[in-house]
Amino acid sequence: MKHYVGILLLLTGLMANAQKKNERWGYLRDSATREPIVLASVTNLNTQTTVMTSATGLFKIELSENQVLSFAAVGYHFDTVHYRNQLLLQDTLSLQLSPLTHNLGNVTVTAKGMSRYQLDSIERRKDFLQDIVNYTIPTVSQANSGAGIALNLDRFSRHEKNKRKAFAFFESNEKEAYINYRFPASLVTRYSGLKDEGLQQFMQQYRPTSEWLRKNRSEEDLKYYINEKLKLFFKK
Repeated sequence: MKHYVGILLLLTGLMANAQKKNERWGYLRDSATREPIVLASVTNLNTQTTVMTSATGLFKIELSENQVLSFAAVGYHFDTVHYRNQLLLQDTLSLQLSPLTHNLGNVTVTAKGMSRYQLDSIERRKDFLQDIVNYTIPTVSQANSGAGIALNLDRFSRHEKNKRKAFAFFESNEKEAYINYRFPASLVTRYSGLKDEGLQQFMQQYRPTSEWLRKNRSEEDLKYYINEKLKLFFKK
């Protein structure tokens, strides 16, 4: 019996070490000022795991070779990193995001009745579409026979497939950006009193979905949400 217990403990230790080996640390900074980007969302697109950066821009996430990380923060462009080649040699990843040109900090501004998130989204979308040549992807085209419409076979080419992947990635990151905008650190601190590491852990563990946030649009909704999740947080 002791022999089997010993084997079980050994296997448990090996599994724990394997999990630790997959954990990677990194810093996320502003490309212009080199200042840390606080409470940005870092997502492993392969596992759909999202973590938040700390007050120093530090994050820890499970990451394996050839997986892809994406980054979203209020006031910044989206970006991705393919974890391979030289990045595999870095003990701690050093990564940067480019600020949007109208970066005013994590605040809501009014311009033609638009929120800060809407302004950010418009600028990101404009730049994204400029990066994709001939980004319009028609599903049908005029047929030479005069019958009206015909299937556009170009849509199924590798090039068009990559475009669709790019659009899917962009929309996924827009959801992350919307969560960051609606669920900011200032609001969570106001209703929870949490700061520093506790704040980061809470926001990472109880990050609401974009779908929930779009259905619950008031600050009162978020207040009740935070209070309910705080009970679970302090239990743990």
